[in-house]
Amino acid sequence: MKRKKQKIGWVILLITMLIFVLKVTLSPVKETIIFFPLHKEAQFIKAESQLNVTTSKISPYKYNLTYHLYSELDRSAYLRQDIGLLYRNGKLATIIGLKNWKQYSANLNQNDLIKDNDTAFYQAISYHYGEIQENSNITSVQTMSMDSLYIIKSKYSQTFNSFHHPQSELEKEWQDTLKPYIDNQLNAIWNKGMNELDINRHQYNLVIPLTELSTYKDKPLPGFTKRKSEEMIGKLWEGIYKNYLFGIKTEEGTSISPYGSTIPLLLFNRDKTEILVLIITKDFQPIILKQLI
Repeated sequence: MKRKKQKIGWVILLITMLIFVLKVTLSPVKETIIFFPLHKEAQFIKAESQLNVTTSKISPYKYNLTYHLYSELDRSAYLRQDIGLLYRNGKLATIIGLKNWKQYSANLNQNDLIKDNDTAFYQAISYHYGEIQENSNITSVQTMSMDSLYIIKSKYSQTFNSFHHPQSELEKEWQDTLKPYIDNQLNAIWNKGMNELDINRHQYNLVIPLTELSTYKDKPLPGFTKRKSEEMIGKLWEGIYKNYLFGIKTEEGTSISPYGSTIPLLLFNRDKTEILVLIITKDFQPIILKQLI
C-alpha cells in the first residue's frame, strides 16, 4: 500500500514537471515595451549599436558581421529591454532582443552574428528602453542608437574591405555608388507602395526612413517640443514593436513575417495628428500602420 502511494506520488510529480516544461516551452514571447510617461531624472549613461566584421574561419571568401548592442542606465529598472534592427541593402536581416528582457537591472549586453559573402551596406537602428516602478508610479526611460557599415568585396582577390565612414578616395567612390543605388531602389518601392495605397506624400512635412529616427534622440521633431517629440517617439516604437517586429499586422487580421521587408518609411502629416509607417513586405505588399499623435 505504501509503495503504491509512493508510485502515485512520483507520477503526480512527473506530470506536474511535464506541465511546467510545456508551459515554459510553449509560452509566447512576452511583449514588454509599453510607453509610460517619461521619468524626469532617469537617463542612459551609455547606449550604443556597433557593427564589426571579421573574416570567416571556415572560408576566406566569407565574412562574419557582429551586431553588438549595449546600454547602461543610471539606475536599476524594474524592466530593461533593448531592440535592435539590422538591415542589409535596405531589407530586414535580423532582429536582436525580442526574447532578451531583464528585471531589476541597469545594463543590457547583446550580440548577434550574420554570415555573408558579398558586397553589402548594413544599417542598424536600436531602441533602448527601461520601465521604472516607484511605489504605484510607473514611468519609462528611452534612447536610440544607430550604426552603419559598408562591406566591399574585391572583384579580383575575393577579399573584403569594410568602413563606417570613407577614409580614402576608393572608399568614397564605393559609398557614392552603393548608397545612392540602394536609396533609389527603396524610393522606387516606397513610391509604388504609396501609389497603391493612395498616399499623397506632399501632405507630410517630414518623411524619413526608420533608420534615421535616431537623429532626433537629442533634438525635437520639426514643429514639436522636445518633450512631445520624446512621447511621440516612445509611442511610435511601442507600435513598431507590437505590430511589426512580432509580425506585420494586416487589416485582415493576419500576420506577415517582417524579415526581408524594407526599412519602414515614417510620414509625419502637416496637421500634426498622425504618423504613418509604410512597410513593404518581402513579397512587395504595401502595409500601413497608423500612429495617432
